[in-house]
Amino acid sequence: MNRIWKYLPSFILWVLAFYYLSERAVYRYQHMGAGVDIGLFENLFFWIVQDGKAITSLGLDGTLHHYFADHINWYIYPISTIYYFFPFVESLLIFQAFVISFPILLFPFFGNQKSFQWVYSTLYALFLPIYWIQIFDFHPEVLWIPLFFLFYLFWEKKSKLWILFFILSLLTKEETCFVWIVFSFLQRKEYPKESIFIAIVSSLYFIVSIGLLVYFHNQFQTNTPAHLERYSDPLSALNKVHLFPFLILYLNLPFLFLSFRSPLMICLVPYLLYSIFSQYEVNKTPFTHHSFITIPIVFLSYVKSLENLNWNRKKYIFGVSILVSMILFIFYGPISKSYSYRKEYLNREVSVNDYQILRNLLPNETIVSNVPQYLSNRKEIQLHLPNNSSSAHYYVFYQWKNDFNPIDHPIGYILQSSIENHIFIFKRQKID
Repeated sequence: MNRIWKYLPSFILWVLAFYYLSERAVYRYQHMGAGVDIGLFENLFFWIVQDGKAITSLGLDGTLHHYFADHINWYIYPISTIYYFFPFVESLLIFQAFVISFPILLFPFFGNQKSFQWVYSTLYALFLPIYWIQIFDFHPEVLWIPLFFLFYLFWEKKSKLWILFFILSLLTKEETCFVWIVFSFLQRKEYPKESIFIAIVSSLYFIVSIGLLVYFHNQFQTNTPAHLERYSDPLSALNKVHLFPFLILYLNLPFLFLSFRSPLMICLVPYLLYSIFSQYEVNKTPFTHHSFITIPIVFLSYVKSLENLNWNRKKYIFGVSILVSMILFIFYGPISKSYSYRKEYLNREVSVNDYQILRNLLPNETIVSNVPQYLSNRKEIQLHLPNNSSSAHYYVFYQWKNDFNPIDHPIGYILQSSIENHIFIFKRQKID
C-alpha cells in the first residue's frame, strides 16, 4: 500500500498534464493554429507509409526534400507506424503529449523523499517550455527529453541500462552529440572508462550524421545545406542577442536560477553557442521546439543543486519555486484558448469546419497552398512561396478573418470556386 501512495501523486499529475497537453494541441490544430512543421511531418509519415521513403514535398525551398538532408532522427520510422494505424495529425499530437509528460512518472524513482513524489512532478507539470514545444507543432526529437531523464536515472543508480538510453538518445538528433561530449568531459575523473566510451561513440555518431546530411543534401538539394545558412553571418546574428534574456528567464526563473549551481549545466554551452550565432530568431527564444535539449538538463541541475540542503531550507525553496511556476503558468501559460506567443498569426477564432473542409479537399490531387499543414495527408503538397512557380494542379488559399489583402496566387492559376467566402480554389491553366 505504501508503494502505491509513493507513486500516486505523480501519476495523478501525469494524467492531468497528459490530458491538458493533448487537448490544447488538438484544439489549436483544429482551430487553424498549427505551424507548418506539423504538416511537414505528416507528409513525411504519409510518404514512409505509402512508399517507405523518408521524403516530404514540403521541402525547405518548396521542392521534394529528404528528411535526412535536414536532420538525422531515426525515430521517424517507428513513429510512422502510429500514423499507419491512426492516420491523423491528432494521433501525432497525443503521442507527443505522452512523450513530453512521461518524465513526471519517473521522478519518484529518483529518490524516496516526498519531494520526488510530488514537488518535482508539480514543477515539471507547470514548466512553460514543454507547452510551447507541444501546442504549436510536432517534432520527433522531443523523445530526447524522457530518454535523457531515463539515462540519468540509471547513471545515478550505476545500472548498465544507462548505455541503452545513451544510445537511444543519440538517435533523436545530431546536435545531442555535443551534449554527450561535454558530459563525458565533466565525468572524466569519476567515471574515466564510461566517459571515454561516451565521448568516442558520440564523436563517431556525429561524423556519421554529418556524412548522411551531406549525402542526402547532394542527392536532393543544390542550395546551401539545410540550416547552414543560419550561420552564414555570425556578426549579424549578434544583433539579436537581446532575445537571450527571455530564453534564460523562462528556462530558469521557475528554478530560481539554482540550476546554475550544478556542473551539469555546462552541457548546455554548445546549445548556447550555436543559438547565439544563429541568425534565426527561433534559435534564440524559449517559445519553440529548439529549447527541447535544455529541458531535462535544466531540470536535473535544479534537483542536483538541492540534494545536499537540509529539509527546512528545501521546503522554503520548493515553496517559492512552485509559487513562481504557478504565476508564470497562470499569466503566460495556455489556460486561455487564445494562448500564443505569436498572436498575429496563430491566435485565430475560426470554426472547426474549416479544418475539416481542408483535410478532405481535393483528395489525391497535387496542391500548393498557404496552409499546407492542413492538406498534408497526400504525396504532393507544397507551401506557396512568393515569386515561386508551381506545377501543382490546384492552389488552395485560406483567407484569415479580417484579412482583406489581395490573394497572392501563383502565375498560371485561375479561380475555380470558393467555400464560405474564405477558402479559394484555383486551378492550373492548361498550356496548349
